[in-house]
Amino acid sequence: MDLGQEIETLIRARYPILYLVSSEETRVQDLLAAIAQRREKKLFEWSCSAGIVPAGTSIQVAKHRTAATKDPLAALDHVIDLVEPAIFLFKDFHSFLRKGNPAIIRKLREIAQHLKNSHKTIVLVSPVVEIPVELEKEITLLNFPLPDRDDLRALLDRIVAEVKPHASVRVDLDEPSRERLL
Repeated sequence: MDLGQEIETLIRARYPILYLVSSEETRVQDLLAAIAQRREKKLFEWSCSAGIVPAGTSIQVAKHRTAATKDPLAALDHVIDLVEPAIFLFKDFHSFLRKGNPAIIRKLREIAQHLKNSHKTIVLVSPVVEIPVELEKEITLLNFPLPDRDDLRALLDRIVAEVKPHASVRVDLDEPSRERLL
């Protein structure tokens, strides 16, 4: 089972809080968007600079809409208040756990119990692991791997396909060169 299937299985099994260790927020978000679409759930993202917004919302739009949910406690309250099935991607939330913030830790413990009986999941993505002892039983830790050769091959194929129609760009990549590049 690959990581995407494992994450989807955990979401279907109503694991309340997943913690993905990765610096690659865009790849994580793309994977979660595909899972959300298959599971017919909405995907929201949170950052301390934008608050909770629908995934993919531009910075300009987010700046004006969600000031109230920039606060992590308000954002967690919003997760509870939303009734519809959803996945919430919290970016860089580790900094609020690192401080040993008792209000946030307590709120996450309460939310974990609530989410087990709902169709909502919180996914924390961070380049570092910061899980307080109080939350170890509530959070499922997963390492999001770097792209493998197949991922890089697909990316290269996409790039070549995108530039091919442009007459000013010439792609001359034979198989041995392609393998070296990969």
